[in-house]
Amino acid sequence: MLYSTKELIELNDKISTHMSIISGCMIETEKYGKLLLASPPRSRYPYIYPRDSSASAALLRRIAISLHHYDSAGQAYEMLESMARFIKDAASPEGAWGQRYGIDGKNMSIYKQEDNVAHGISIICNYLLTARHLEKEVPYLEDFLACVNKALDYGYTELYEKELNLFYSTTAIHESAMEEGYTCWVNFSFLYAYSLASEVAQKVDEKGVISPSHLNFRQHFLYTVNELFMAGNRYIRRTDPFGAMDMRPDFTLLSPFYYGFLHYTEEMKRSVMFLEKQLWDPELGMIMRYLPFYKDFSTHVHAGNGPWLQYTAILAQYHYWSGNRKRGDEILSIIDGYRSEKGEIPEHLSTRQRFEEFMDREWKTGIDFQKEFYKDILLDDVDFNTILEEANNMDRSYKDTGKMAVHPDPRRREGGYIQFAAPLTWSHVEYMRALLVRAGDWWKIHGA
Repeated sequence: MLYSTKELIELNDKISTHMSIISGCMIETEKYGKLLLASPPRSRYPYIYPRDSSASAALLRRIAISLHHYDSAGQAYEMLESMARFIKDAASPEGAWGQRYGIDGKNMSIYKQEDNVAHGISIICNYLLTARHLEKEVPYLEDFLACVNKALDYGYTELYEKELNLFYSTTAIHESAMEEGYTCWVNFSFLYAYSLASEVAQKVDEKGVISPSHLNFRQHFLYTVNELFMAGNRYIRRTDPFGAMDMRPDFTLLSPFYYGFLHYTEEMKRSVMFLEKQLWDPELGMIMRYLPFYKDFSTHVHAGNGPWLQYTAILAQYHYWSGNRKRGDEILSIIDGYRSEKGEIPEHLSTRQRFEEFMDREWKTGIDFQKEFYKDILLDDVDFNTILEEANNMDRSYKDTGKMAVHPDPRRREGGYIQFAAPLTWSHVEYMRALLVRAGDWWKIHGA
């Protein structure tokens, strides 16, 4: 779809506005310059998350190299470079990454979250490919390549189960026990990482630092992963540790689309129809992550269940990609209706009634704490001080939500709504990505 000059100016202005907002989530460091946190420094998530950073890196790459020459292009490249340098240095000696990090590089992880290995690879590769496209010099290039190679090896030898031809994880995109097993999200995130590494090997790695065995594995994995997450006429979210297919609705059914592997477009279409019908919030609109069976100990929500705005923006991306601009616009318009006066987009919403019920029956009773720090999903050596810091962040966030983020509305059945974790970098990243998809400024680069 071709945009008019007026539309491109409007798009550029919107990208600049969102980039300005996430700049408020950055913090200056002596070694790396400005680093992008998941949310502002004194908020719910004052950390660097490889997951959120990987989503950001994919966006920053597009902004930096777009033929539309966005005003934020230079800023995007600088952010991407700082992010990649930090992630390279944060890698463990074995070649892995954890759930999150302090700005000093200290691993502040709580959960066994194995997909961060894929996210770390993706961040570095997106940086290297962007630098090559822009003909920018990459200091310590071989160190970056060696880091990627070691992480690829770690993923294959430690997390990939050859007999099942799938990557295993304990928690992933959401830190709850319902993630354990072989999930759609984790396996497509690894396919994305190995695909980006293959592109880096072809375009950047002149000395052959990245082992050809990893590239051969990628070709093998590419043509099997789709089939292993297909049941009937749609995708499934997970195979549990005992081999049972998890057919429940979940945002992560969008993973093949999100990571750019659309071999089965009709099955993807049916998956989207299924999750959109099942997960659409009847009071607030937009999609929930999964259905909130709160008595299920493995189902974990924060501040009351409701729609997640970054996932909803990804749903809008799908509709734009599939040519349904009207539906994409409707979804972004709903998101716009919940932005703050400053234009900030939160992580998720709940209704006032659900928030109060959550506080009474889960937070004050300690059930939420038990779910958050369930032993089976925690790292074996997690420091109690880290748990204590997280619990304090949670307590402060819930209290702040009750004081400042409540939007009462007596006309609504559930008394209005609350915003949680605003602004969230990831929410703004996916909103911007939706704008680029609508403008035709996003392309699939690794599905073949």
